[in-house]
Amino acid sequence: MIAAILELPLWQAMRTMGMISFLAITAGVCLGIIYSMPVWSGAVKKKLYKIHSTLTIGGAAIGMLHGMISVIDTYTPFTWSEVLIPFTADYHPVLSGLGTLSGYLLLIVILTTDLRGKLGRKLWMTLHLLAYPAFIMSLVHGFFLGTDSSNPYIQWIYAVALSAVLLTTLVRATIRSLAAGKNEPPRAAVRKEGRAG
Repeated sequence: MIAAILELPLWQAMRTMGMISFLAITAGVCLGIIYSMPVWSGAVKKKLYKIHSTLTIGGAAIGMLHGMISVIDTYTPFTWSEVLIPFTADYHPVLSGLGTLSGYLLLIVILTTDLRGKLGRKLWMTLHLLAYPAFIMSLVHGFFLGTDSSNPYIQWIYAVALSAVLLTTLVRATIRSLAAGKNEPPRAAVRKEGRAG
């Protein structure tokens, strides 16, 4: 049984899981950004949140499996400590460590979401923003460590993923800025109140 498992194309399976994990995390991050835009009805927000949550948790779970398979891979085997402790791997320690660190950050984001009410909005939001560095670390890990990153299609996937996160972030910032501008009192009214005080 063990011999049969070791004869499987584990490196290819590990790379495929890594790419699926990255795509799910990218989609989860983008949906999380889109979900927070103040333009959706309650029903739409509920659906967006469910899909966002499913993709993020699923992507993180597949990413963890991707790391665990590296322990039994015969091409470049990792030890459990190399998988679990960032930057300790013999094989590309920095790039491997970024993958591990990305997984830990995603776990923090996922686990603290259930504690949102107890943590308070400000702390929860600060922890939730760790999704951004987790995404960047997973992108760098996958692109520079991936054996198929010279493939133009794979390069396009990474480029589109990065563009999608940047674009949705920019759109959200613009919408929030416009909404904040509408809520500000006119400057003349502010000046009059200041003089009266």
